[in-house]
Amino acid sequence: MKLSIIIPVYNEEKTIHSIIQTVKSVEIKIGDQLIEKEIIVVDDCSKDRTREILKNDIEPIVDKVLYHEVNQGKGGAIHTGLNYFNGDLV
Repeated sequence: MKLSIIIPVYNEEKTIHSIIQTVKSVEIKIGDQLIEKEIIVVDDCSKDRTREILKNDIEPIVDKVLYHEVNQGKGGAIHTGLNYFNGDLV
C-alpha cells in the first residue's frame, strides 16, 4: 500500500527543508505494515526563493515537484497534485 502526500507550497523558503524532512521521517503503519509514501510538492507560483530551493534541493529527494505559473490558491495546488498521484490513498 502506498500513501500519496500532496504538499502545496507558497513562499516557503524558510520552512520547505524542515517540512520535507519531517514528512520523510515520519513512519506510517497500518497494523504492523509500514506504508510506502509518495511525496508530491506543488509550488503555487512562489515569489521568494522557494522555486530555486525546490529545483536544487527538494526535487532529488521527493517523488514529484510541480510548478504553477499562476497562483491558484491552496485548493488549486491540491487539485494539481491530485492529477499526478500514484498511491492507494491520498
